Amino acid sequence: MSLIRPADADEVALPFGSTVYQRVHERLRADILAGRIAPGARLKIQDLATRYGLSHMPVREALQQLQGEGLVVMAPNRGATVRRMNERFVRNIFAIREALEGYLTRQAAGLIDAAGIATLKRIQGEMRRAPAGRDPALVARLNRAFHRTVEVATGNDEAIRLLDLHSDLIGALRVRFGYRRGRLQVVLREHDALIEALAQGDAEAAGALHDRHIRGARDDMLQAMAEADAVT
Repeated sequence: MSLIRPADADEVALPFGSTVYQRVHERLRADILAGRIAPGARLKIQDLATRYGLSHMPVREALQQLQGEGLVVMAPNRGATVRRMNERFVRNIFAIREALEGYLTRQAAGLIDAAGIATLKRIQGEMRRAPAGRDPALVARLNRAFHRTVEVATGNDEAIRLLDLHSDLIGALRVRFGYRRGRLQVVLREHDALIEALAQGDAEAAGALHDRHIRGARDDMLQAMAEADAVT
């Protein structure tokens, strides 16, 4: 049985305004993150070329790019497969996020302005109104917007680009496994405290709050994954 779900007409339609390679990369990446192509699925160039109505070359280039992003694994004599997002992988990407995003959060404490603080408070209001149980994708997007606002205050575009790669993976996992009961309330309390530390320019407090926040997110994710595995 194939682990690649058939695409409907909307899913196959590729975005315009970019090269063929960029378009197939974006479509394939979206299909993997949305679960239309399952973890562990083999990615055969001919099958993908047929799926997207393209030649082999842009598909091959897209697979190489996705390997660099960590979504695809390429092994000798086995070809390409979608990476399985197991406990070790999740721990690794959260460790990277803690280190890099924590560094930016500490920097932001001395750089974020009143407009940035106002944006954080606005996002907080939207998160409070979001139905976490019914729309984890919305909550995940708002959470990413919150942290990205902090990161943007530093002006470190290269670090943000690296974080965006992992944030998409984390967001995809949140959509799949959701938030455990009570997690959103904890997130909101921790965000409130982080806003206060940033507004006060307290880098030490902001960094400590951030690190605890990320570890809590990691543990919640791993527990949600474990609970889902226990049911299946």
